[in-house]
Amino acid sequence: MTDNAEPAPPAAAALIRRGEDEAGGWRFRLEEEDWHALGAALRRDPLSFVTLWADGRDVHALFLDAGERPLVASVEPYGGRYLGLSAARPAAAPCERCVQDLWGFSAMDARDSRPWLDQGLWTATWPLGARPGPVAWPPEPPDFRPVPRDHAVWGIGPADGGHRAPAHLRLALDGGGAVGQAEWRLGYAHRGVVARLTGLDADGAVRLAGRAVAGASVAHQSALCRAIEDATGQGAGAAAVRSRVLLAEIERAATHLLDLSRVAGAAGATALAAECDRLREAILEQCGRIGGHRLLMDRVWVGGGDEVAAAIGARVADLLEAGRDGLARGRAWPGLEARIAGVGVLDARAARSLGVGGVAGRASAREADLRRLVPGYRRAWLESGVRRGGDVAARIDVRLAELGGVARLLRLALDGPPDVPPAARPASGEGVGCAEGPRGGVWYWVRLVGGRIAAAHVCDPALAQAAALEHVLAGARDEDVAMIVRSFGLSAAGADL
Repeated sequence: MTDNAEPAPPAAAALIRRGEDEAGGWRFRLEEEDWHALGAALRRDPLSFVTLWADGRDVHALFLDAGERPLVASVEPYGGRYLGLSAARPAAAPCERCVQDLWGFSAMDARDSRPWLDQGLWTATWPLGARPGPVAWPPEPPDFRPVPRDHAVWGIGPADGGHRAPAHLRLALDGGGAVGQAEWRLGYAHRGVVARLTGLDADGAVRLAGRAVAGASVAHQSALCRAIEDATGQGAGAAAVRSRVLLAEIERAATHLLDLSRVAGAAGATALAAECDRLREAILEQCGRIGGHRLLMDRVWVGGGDEVAAAIGARVADLLEAGRDGLARGRAWPGLEARIAGVGVLDARAARSLGVGGVAGRASAREADLRRLVPGYRRAWLESGVRRGGDVAARIDVRLAELGGVARLLRLALDGPPDVPPAARPASGEGVGCAEGPRGGVWYWVRLVGGRIAAAHVCDPALAQAAALEHVLAGARDEDVAMIVRSFGLSAAGADL
């Protein structure tokens, strides 16, 4: 470097750590100009973005430094506005829309500023803000993107008479039946989970988290427990570590089978769909009979372990091993490969840009498995299950491979001693926790005051999946839309927390 050359700008992580430490070395407050500098740094820095939220005073952005260490940047919006990060991190776009709807903080230079949750039917606008605003009546119609004149508009759900998730998918079709543009309208499943968490004690909050998203009950409960344990300095014991691993893998198997059944049915592979339904029902029957709830609700709690997890895990491992041949025969149906290969492709670059993890991410060559960060898992247990095709076929094959992995992981967790987490750090009053759910990463952030939750945030993989599906569906054939959507396993409830 010559004498008169400008010094290289600081890396995004280093820039965040220059702020005021407010949570024991993982959350830092930035001044407005430093937040703007962070936005510029993210355009050239690979720091992994996870989620963005508000708490009524500040806006927070969570990153994974070196892919492993949670790092949060906070800024206080000036005049209710802050610089949006979606120009540099497209995955932040739906988060910014949720922040606008719930708190009224507007993201400047945002990729999309339209409502996500608020459809004009709430009793107040910005209901979680310091000063909720009045509602407009009558409510304004949804603001969709313009559609080319030569395209027909086709709307799917939630009021079309079909039995579908509470979400509206608007497709613009050209004269040949190809999708020119796809757009979700969500918010129908919004239940105010963040507001309802506020004021609850740990037990009540974990109980509510278990009901946030069907098929990811264990993931949400475990992530919240880890966040609360992080905030209070309370480490989970060996029994809790082991039971969470066992329950998470049982849930992964049941949800993978549900998603496989749905996509196989849409593809016409009835034998595979039927085998998935049969095997899933057998697993759920064991969960209900031994554990008291088919979806494993209320089996995870702060600091404690579940004595029935081992009994369920042993039965589920037996079922998966016995069902392996039936799943393989269903996958080998001659017409299936021609129906799913090359359909609904999410390329690796788009998966990274939109923050897609879980099955959909691994099917697009993105190795983003949060289990490597979760106590109880050994890295040697986690085989790389990535595919490069990024299509429906790859997503099916990742799920089938992971079902075999679940059986193996259950045996390992049952036979070997769990990894006990390191000693807990002193409590900061705030904590972050994560879990690798069946469809991707689940994150919770909490702030505790007097043993109760004063503020919280929930991040489910459905937000990223919805954005990815808009990208993937463009160019698809109309007859493939249902199959592509089901291959992602999108949960409207997870997107509308």
